[in-house]
Amino acid sequence: MVDFRELVRLGAHFGHIKRRLHPRMNRYIWGCKNNVHLFDVSKTAQLIERAAKFLESVAAEKRTILWVGTKKPAQAAIFEVADKLKMPYVNHRWIGGTLSNFSQVKKSVTKLLHFEDILEKSEKFPHYTKKEFNTFSKMVDRLKKNIGGIRDLTWPIGAIVLVDVMKEGSALREAATVGIPVVAFVDTNSNPSLVDHVIPINDDSARVIKFVVDHLGEAVARGQKSAKEHAKKKKEEAELAKKAKIKAEGDSSTGLGQEKKKPVKKVSVKKVEKKPVEKKVEKKPAAKKTSVQAAVAKKKPVAAEKKETVKKAVAPKKEEAVSAKASTAKPAAKKKEEEKPVKKETSKK
Repeated sequence: MVDFRELVRLGAHFGHIKRRLHPRMNRYIWGCKNNVHLFDVSKTAQLIERAAKFLESVAAEKRTILWVGTKKPAQAAIFEVADKLKMPYVNHRWIGGTLSNFSQVKKSVTKLLHFEDILEKSEKFPHYTKKEFNTFSKMVDRLKKNIGGIRDLTWPIGAIVLVDVMKEGSALREAATVGIPVVAFVDTNSNPSLVDHVIPINDDSARVIKFVVDHLGEAVARGQKSAKEHAKKKKEEAELAKKAKIKAEGDSSTGLGQEKKKPVKKVSVKKVEKKPVEKKVEKKPAAKKTSVQAAVAKKKPVAAEKKETVKKAVAPKKEEAVSAKASTAKPAAKKKEEEKPVKKETSKK
């Protein structure tokens, strides 16, 4: 928790004169003295702590925080904190469209990188004159002031920290349109309606700005540390799980952990010649008869019946004829037998 006495000692409770008051800042004001409004320090400390916790949670999720403070009392403090945390910052001039049209601002970043490369490798470019190199160096200095801090800006941006909402009005509006949470220092003459996490404080004192920015930076550093520890722990758990999986696969292949089985004696088995198996011929289902075939099939039994009736009628007639022939043939044969011996007797005489 932020110390109240330290805030009072630094002068964080001083606001602007009465006539500059914005009506929406009334709830953060404690009173007025010598025609100057004074902030409620207890509310200020509470809101600073709330903003610090929010930024810590954002850093723990490994999201980017953009630090913005272009007024002179805030430039040094913003640069120190952002450089320490290795995060993007803007401490000279806010380029319009940095959040809402970053693709165009990115072109200026590539331009800066190109000219820096030319100056570093000046020996490889002998066709440039001294005057041209001088103009390139001036251009690099100018671009570094404007966009040097956002050359490593990555999306998505988790939050943006603003010092003095009145001074950084364009940055506040862009963040509101894009939907980035805003943590801002708000004085008695400013409108806090677009700010997500308000810090009602004196935003004109360099000592106050440095104190609060350092406190917020410490919270962000804790978030980064917890994120690294979480990632390290997750990596170790993944490695342990991988080792356990490999060990389990090795145990299953070698048979460890299972009951030892008794050795079984091998018995010689005679080879039996296998007889060729006759393949069963599957009977194909009879094809369905057509209407013509069905008609022919019906006619066949009728014709067969007619033939049988004819055979039955003819059969007795044939039997009678055969019997008649047999009766006529028997007496003829007897006559021949009787005649034969008579001829023999005549010949002997």
